Amino acid sequence: MKNAAKEIIYGVCDKTNKNDSYFGFFKNFEDAQKEILIQGNRLKEDLGIMDITIKNDRVFKLVNEREEELLIVMYQYVLR
Repeated sequence: MKNAAKEIIYGVCDKTNKNDSYFGFFKNFEDAQKEILIQGNRLKEDLGIMDITIKNDRVFKLVNEREEELLIVMYQYVLR
């Protein structure tokens, strides 16, 4: 029996609450990165959280000089 190629999807997860919720799932890494940028900018515009850092696959809020709080993260899932 042949092993089928495993498909990878990317989930963009909201970590601002205790319960994780997802903004969406994407087949392409680039599409998930765009969603990270969109949601990070929404935090700035809609909620007025200006002290955030947007990286490739996550959004952080600066808590103090040495500590950051994770707000949004991208997870990779392998589908079987």
